Amino acid sequence: MSRLTTFLAVWAVLAIRTADAQDWVAGVFPERAFDFGTVARGSKIQHTFKVINRTNQEIHIAESRPKCGCTAVRIGAREIPPGTQTVIEATIDTTKFLGYKPSGLTLVIDRPTFVEVDLNLSCFIRGDLVLTPGQVDYGKVLRGGSHPATLQLTYAGGQPNWGIVRMQTQSNHLTAKVQEQGRSPNGQTQYLLTVTLNPTAPNGYFRDEVTLFTNDSASPTIPVSVSAIVESAVTVSPSVVNLGQVKSGAVIKKTVLVRSARPFKLGTLKASTDDLTGSPDLDETRPAHVVNLTFKAPARPGPYHAVFEIETDLKDEPPAKLMTFANVVP
Repeated sequence: MSRLTTFLAVWAVLAIRTADAQDWVAGVFPERAFDFGTVARGSKIQHTFKVINRTNQEIHIAESRPKCGCTAVRIGAREIPPGTQTVIEATIDTTKFLGYKPSGLTLVIDRPTFVEVDLNLSCFIRGDLVLTPGQVDYGKVLRGGSHPATLQLTYAGGQPNWGIVRMQTQSNHLTAKVQEQGRSPNGQTQYLLTVTLNPTAPNGYFRDEVTLFTNDSASPTIPVSVSAIVESAVTVSPSVVNLGQVKSGAVIKKTVLVRSARPFKLGTLKASTDDLTGSPDLDETRPAHVVNLTFKAPARPGPYHAVFEIETDLKDEPPAKLMTFANVVP
């Protein structure tokens, strides 16, 4: 075989693989670009990209490469079984920039095939609007609420009657209020924004956004990102069980540990499907319990996903949740 023939053969194989990769990538990433619009300088703006595994193979994210030092990336899960999904969260720190700012990240995926996926972000940063601090990040908080967080918004533009006319949150898990602090003779206006995380905030990673609406037609909205890790009084370890490839009819047994700072009794144990059952090790009050799980693979092959809920006798505490995944094969 000549060198030219070999080259053409290799090129054809690579072209087919690239086309195949692009086919499944299009279905896995419903969104690959986002524009924040106009933002205040100092803002730390966040956007979440969904990764939905609609293939019949596990997807593995090997690494991520931010396109700018101003961009931080958080990957929800690197291994995504068939029929499940995760999120890629990107945060841009606008402190050192003005005007149009492109950024984003590149995801490197090595399974089911090697492919690099660009997730692009952009915004326009105003120099006459400054937000301090750039976002509300509560860090880890116990479920049940939090102390109010405050931010200062300063406007130093040329519009004498510039002001915030209303605001809006994405969910009812936040309470926010804004108050004008004063106006200087040179046209500078200051506002104080107070944000409180409500007791209704769900367990786990929480993200919301406060949108400030202004009377400036050139820049009618200002986004303010809010995030927290809401910890439950009851935790399950591990919180995700990936059973991998399982033959139809096979039975697999696993154990998980349920813990709390306060002694408790286990209540009802139930799964979203009949293929998964659980039983406690002992029926007594104590701070840690072992739950025995039994999974019998259904006859129908394909991706399997079930949510297992563990109730306790702790007052006002919702059931702890365990996610289970498998790929059932004939």
